[in-house]
Amino acid sequence: MKRLSRREFLRISSLIGAGTIVAACAPTQPTEPTAPAEPTEPTQAAPATSAPGEPPTEPAAPAGFAESPLLADMGLPPVEDRLPMNPAVIEPWEEVGQYGGTWRMLNQANDYAYQGLHFYEPLLRFAMYDFATVPNLAESWEISEDGLVFTFSLREGVKWSDGEPLTADDIVFGVADVFGNTDLYPAYPTWLRAGEARPEVAAADDYTVVFTFPQPPAFFERHMGRADQYVIRPRHYLEQFHADYADADELDRLVQEAGFATWTELFLNRLEFRQNEDYPVHFGWKRESTETDGATYVRNPYYWKVDTEGNQLPYIDRVQVQKVANTEVAQLRQFSGENDLSMFVVGQFPRDTMVLLENEEVGNYHVIQAPIGEPNVLCMGINLNHRDPVKREIFDDPRFRFALSHAINREDIRQLVYLGLPQEIRQVAPLPVSPYYSEAAAYSHVEYDPDQANAYLDEMGLTEKNADGIRLRPDGQPIEIVIDTHSRRDDFMEIAELISGWWTAIGVSTTSKGNDDSLFSTLIQGAELDCGITFAGPGIYTPINPSRQLPVATNSLWAPLWALWYQSGGTNGEEPPEEVRQQLDLYDELTVTVDQDRQVELWNQIMEINAANLYQWGICDRAAVPVPVSSRFHNVPEEGWDCDWDAGNIGTTHPEQFFIRE
Repeated sequence: MKRLSRREFLRISSLIGAGTIVAACAPTQPTEPTAPAEPTEPTQAAPATSAPGEPPTEPAAPAGFAESPLLADMGLPPVEDRLPMNPAVIEPWEEVGQYGGTWRMLNQANDYAYQGLHFYEPLLRFAMYDFATVPNLAESWEISEDGLVFTFSLREGVKWSDGEPLTADDIVFGVADVFGNTDLYPAYPTWLRAGEARPEVAAADDYTVVFTFPQPPAFFERHMGRADQYVIRPRHYLEQFHADYADADELDRLVQEAGFATWTELFLNRLEFRQNEDYPVHFGWKRESTETDGATYVRNPYYWKVDTEGNQLPYIDRVQVQKVANTEVAQLRQFSGENDLSMFVVGQFPRDTMVLLENEEVGNYHVIQAPIGEPNVLCMGINLNHRDPVKREIFDDPRFRFALSHAINREDIRQLVYLGLPQEIRQVAPLPVSPYYSEAAAYSHVEYDPDQANAYLDEMGLTEKNADGIRLRPDGQPIEIVIDTHSRRDDFMEIAELISGWWTAIGVSTTSKGNDDSLFSTLIQGAELDCGITFAGPGIYTPINPSRQLPVATNSLWAPLWALWYQSGGTNGEEPPEEVRQQLDLYDELTVTVDQDRQVELWNQIMEINAANLYQWGICDRAAVPVPVSSRFHNVPEEGWDCDWDAGNIGTTHPEQFFIRE
């Protein structure tokens, strides 16, 4: 089978998902910078990109700098003193923008803008098109020949939003004193380990941070480009809440004053930068205020990126997030011209695409078809760590899982829920374009075959039924399953209802229930679910975040207690059975294996066990995500997106260079 490059995949996925050919938006030569004045119209030029795997050459540093008029009367140091010695230079997608305006967002939570989608500033970052790891806060980095030592050189002179220096000590603190403190994080993050071993992290000087591992961490470089790997922490702010640094009496006073019982509760509360307006950030915008119906963010006067003409970014002064109840309300706001650009909330599936396209003119926006690298529309699994011992015994039999999978009419879901636009029926496994693709795992037990489903259940001995045709458990009680999922996802709710009917038809009484995200997460981690439906995770570099395929994190839908055992080194949770321990051993070897051919070999062994046991199910691949963009919004690329969370999502398009022109 011919493997497509990532760029080919993104382009083809976009065309297929849209059902139409979308013209590429070409960047233009920048004009002379102006603050409130109108920039000239763009001229056509080819987008500048790099070959896959090669970091792009950053544009030359400009001769001088300019700032937003919003900052002029704030008594700040001159803009050149607020920028680092080597600011990151961002080439505008179409043209040099103009300052001002408010970016209007919609979402069902007011912390949305800080979810890593729009404010994406890890140590490294992922490039558009090819997923290459490129400089960001670290202007360069080196890896030792043995793969054990990672040295990151930070941009000298970067400051936090309160004007304090951002240095290597902030990263040492984030790794050693936050993630490394067992009172705060009893389980050390798997993405920061090489196998079971933690790194030593040290500041070689103010702007050089060194990670030293006892074994080579196969994916550490890529982890440093993910949106949710928060190793960069403002030490000068957080030390006052940390028991290892704060005065004990003063810390006790702060704990009591805030209404908490322990310093760890206070620290974790203050650590939550999505909600804490006092938390210094290094993003383009900082949280300014919180309202019951949303939140406002204002530009960071110390942001460390500029355009090619020296204008400090971002162009847009404020971001206003307006909370909405659901997708329908969000779409009405979109049609009324009240949304500039928001991901997912206004719709992310084919039916939404059709509705959004039909209303482009009245809503004064256009729709971008953005591909997404998720391997499936969902991930579904039953809880193998169930608290009910009888259910656990039933669920633990692979034949029961085979039966439930064969009872799902995936083609009906593809047509009814997703309008036939997804291309193939498949399970939750890496996509064909991935180097970790496994055909066996992708198509294990996907056929709709109720007769085979019934045969598996009969073979298990579940032949006795009650008057309603529901099969009886060994203790004489009817087999009953509740499918829990995210209430905000209409497609998940509809699919859960459809599957409930199909499973009931084979004698497994099934109902469905929606939950808010917080409750759903609690149910998963507490092993309190029968069955759940959630997101499918990454589909390209799946081993970077394999929690759908393996119990390596406590958000594991099908085995959270095995995941806790794994994360805690066997001190907490429950020890998994032999075949799962074998998978985890293989994964541990994979995470310290640099050679990709060997990585693929190890991953295929993991996927063979997965295919033979069917720990989780999928439905079909994903069509492109519709992204409506207001006509007043500019510098938004029409291509090169990847809406996969682990690929940086919209953050790779550099939202700081978006601008507003009415």
